[in-house]
Amino acid sequence: MYDVCVGLGYHCESTYQLRRITGVERAHFFDWLDLDLIAVKETIEADFANVLRPGLGEPFSDGACVRDRGSNIRFFHEFHAPEGAPLTPALIAEQHPAVRAKFTHLADRWRALTASRSRVLYVHQDAFDESAAPDLADLHRLLRSRYPDHAFDLLWLRRTPPADADALPPGILWGTAALSPGRWEGDDAAWDAALAPLDIPRRIPGTPDTRPHPPEEPCPQT
Repeated sequence: MYDVCVGLGYHCESTYQLRRITGVERAHFFDWLDLDLIAVKETIEADFANVLRPGLGEPFSDGACVRDRGSNIRFFHEFHAPEGAPLTPALIAEQHPAVRAKFTHLADRWRALTASRSRVLYVHQDAFDESAAPDLADLHRLLRSRYPDHAFDLLWLRRTPPADADALPPGILWGTAALSPGRWEGDDAAWDAALAPLDIPRRIPGTPDTRPHPPEEPCPQT
């Protein structure tokens, strides 16, 4: 049995679905972020020191979000502009200390979890089917080398089945959750089916489904 499910991107769909299914809304470092697998690996390898360094945030996607040049992570929900206006370098600089403090706290939470006795299922949503089995194996080796006493498995969740699934080493599972066009939250039934075989924490039947999502603005389907 897994004690905790932790999302590793790609974007908001994975955070929404893991919280919906498990009923657990405790935040983790990669929640609600937009980032590819390379950025996940580089961030873990750097022990989060590459994220949100001063002066490296820039308006991105016509000012809809902030791209952190040090990590290539896109922050769609942490920086805010007046309604109808784009983010600017001045707004980013003003809000940077508070955002950095939040993610410093989440990095400490990650370190505490990896040092704990909890068994974790990491979920990487390969939203564009752009990775291959060796890429996931690299991430698995990185996690194992950085946290040798950490009990975990890795779920690779694609839109379509991987052609090289037979090349995956032990400790990496795979599943599929098809795109739900026009719905950033993803396909509930597809996610339910993908996670059904796994012994993970689940929302207690009869408790409200709060449909958690980032505050204020919806997520883009990038």
